[in-house]
Amino acid sequence: MKNIFKKFLYFFTFLVAANGSAQQLPDYSQYPSMLWQLNPAYTGTKATIDARINYRKQWVGFSGAPVANFAGINSRLWKGRIGLGTTMYKDVTGPSERVNYGFTAAYHLRLPDVEFSIGFGANFNKYTLKGDLMTTHWASDPAVDLSVTDFYKTKNAQTGVLLYNDRFHFGLGVMNIIKSKHLFYATDTTKKSNVYYTPHYYFTCGYNFDANPDFVWENNLMALTTLAAPISINYNLRVHYKEKITVGIGWKLKDAVYLQAGYLLLKKIQLIYSYDLGISSLRKGHSGSHEVMIGYRMDVHRKRGQYDKSDGFQKQKYHIF
Repeated sequence: MKNIFKKFLYFFTFLVAANGSAQQLPDYSQYPSMLWQLNPAYTGTKATIDARINYRKQWVGFSGAPVANFAGINSRLWKGRIGLGTTMYKDVTGPSERVNYGFTAAYHLRLPDVEFSIGFGANFNKYTLKGDLMTTHWASDPAVDLSVTDFYKTKNAQTGVLLYNDRFHFGLGVMNIIKSKHLFYATDTTKKSNVYYTPHYYFTCGYNFDANPDFVWENNLMALTTLAAPISINYNLRVHYKEKITVGIGWKLKDAVYLQAGYLLLKKIQLIYSYDLGISSLRKGHSGSHEVMIGYRMDVHRKRGQYDKSDGFQKQKYHIF
């Protein structure tokens, strides 16, 4: 059974390269901690230096399954009006490898008890296809050169808007604004193929509340839609106890349910682990997905007495890490 799934995964990856289908971005269960990667308008919303490292191993036991690494940092400057950030991820699936470097910026406009933010970003991609890792039905298929590893580099852009305070947020981000493409085997007319990047639309919203001062309930919803792919919906509920212990549960439409737990060390370092239990037909070929995140924050702006207006909202209640 696993060999069948392996062949299917490799075949699907090659179809994407050969036919130029919609290109999906990495999927994370702990996306609420990395929202500025999905929408640049989230850059600097926490008014702290916020750094994240994430490792995700998807579909354990499924040969060639996705493995994603992420690192990013964002903060505020210029009296709290500007947010700046950077991200990097590496996504490996079977014979394909994508490395992306991105830079984001956001302008925050203060309104009574809320802020409106608009963000922009640029990213640089390197897409690699490794011929020696491909599996084809015919070993001598003239459309595929199994002896060649080829790569192509492109640039793209992103934008987004956001309305938020410490209790709620509503955002819309658009990734891959430019329909750029990767051109593989450019010098071989029999094997030349394109991979097109299509726009990805991310709608994100969330609401925080507490029934007890020691417990904060953090709700997040994310919906992704893009050309030639079904809509993806992800709901995430996390409970924070005394801003130190975090436990949560999540659900991905027709894909998985997941559990997560985290702990805050020294009020600066957060460790979170999540486990996905598959509910799709692919669950027969794997034993779940694992994801680990390390977060670090530093409230340097408050220590220096900068931009008092951004330290809190009129009805400030929460300081979720």
